[in-house]
Amino acid sequence: MQPYLLAKTYAWRGMLLPRSFIQELAASRSLSEFIDAIKATPYSQEAQQITPPYSALKVEHALRRRLIKIHHTLMTLNRKNYVLSALYTRHTARNFKTIIRALQAGIKGEELRRLIDTYAEELIGARDVIARVLGAESVEDALKIIRNYMGDEAFVPIFEKVLDPVAIEVEIDRWQVNRVRQALKKTPRSWRSSLSYLVTPIYLRFIFTSILRGKVWGLGPKEIGGMIEGVLDERLRPVVSVVIESNIVEEVKKAFSVMPKGSVPSIGESDTLTGIIQLLERGYRGMLLTRAHKCFLKPFDEPSLALATVLLVEEEVAQLVALAAGIEQGIAPAALLDSLASITT
Repeated sequence: MQPYLLAKTYAWRGMLLPRSFIQELAASRSLSEFIDAIKATPYSQEAQQITPPYSALKVEHALRRRLIKIHHTLMTLNRKNYVLSALYTRHTARNFKTIIRALQAGIKGEELRRLIDTYAEELIGARDVIARVLGAESVEDALKIIRNYMGDEAFVPIFEKVLDPVAIEVEIDRWQVNRVRQALKKTPRSWRSSLSYLVTPIYLRFIFTSILRGKVWGLGPKEIGGMIEGVLDERLRPVVSVVIESNIVEEVKKAFSVMPKGSVPSIGESDTLTGIIQLLERGYRGMLLTRAHKCFLKPFDEPSLALATVLLVEEEVAQLVALAAGIEQGIAPAALLDSLASITT
C-alpha cells in the first residue's frame, strides 16, 4: 500500500469539474472568457501559460499538459504498473495521428510544428521520434518513420491499398493495443484482473471497429484478419470469424449478439457498417468511463485507481478542448453541450 499514491488518485478524482461548471463554460462568449474561467480551476497553472492571441489549439496544448503531468507522475510513483506505462503511448499516438492528418492536408514546416506539443515525449526522453516525423516531406515518409518506431512486424500494411489516412490510425491503434496486452502479461497476477477489466473496452473497440472498417474499405477476409492477427484473444476468434465472413449488416449484428452481456455496446437500429462503427466508438468510450468511475465506488487496487484517474482526466480534457473549439467557432452553448457526454456523477 502506498498512502501517497492513493491520496493523489483520490485528490485528482475529486478535482474533476462538476457538470454545472461545464455548462457555465459552454456559455462563455469568447475564448478569453473561457480561459479566465478555467484559471479558477485545477487547470489554473496551465491556463496562466496561455498567451494572446488566444486559440483553441493553444488551449488544447495547455490543458493536455496537465493530463500528461498527472499520467507521468502516477507512472513514476508506481513503476510496476506496466499497463499505465503502456497507455502513455496514447500521447505519442495522438501526435503521430495529428502529423499524418496534417501532411495529408498539405500542411508542412512551421505550420505543422505549431500543431504539435512534444511535452509528453520530452518527459520520457523520446522527443527525437516526433522531430523526425515532423521533418517528413510526405505521408509515406512519415509512415515509414512511424512504422520503424512501432516495430510491428506482424502487421500487414493496408494504407497503401486503401489510401485512407484512417488506415494509418488503425495501425497506430494496433501498436497501442499490443503494448497494453504485453503489459498485462507482465503485470502481477493480483492486479491483472482489475486492470484487464478497465482496459477491455479499449481492446474490444479496436478489434471490432478495425474489422468493420476493413469491410467498408472492401478488403477480403484474409486482409481483414491480418489487421488484428497477433493481438486477437483466442476466446474471441469464433465471433470475430463470423463478423469477418459476414456479408450483410444483419449478420454482423447477429454475431455481436452472442458476445457476453455488457461486452458490446448497443448498436440500435443502425443499418450501415459506418453507423455501427460510430456507435461502437461512442459506446466503448462510455463503457471505459463507466468502469473508471466504478473503481472509486468499491475497493480496488492502487494500479487500477491510478489508471482510472488518468482515463477520467483524459476525458475531462477532451471535453474542455471540444468546448474551446466550439466557442472559437461560435457554436451556441446548447449545441455545444449536446455534443458532450458528461463524465461527472
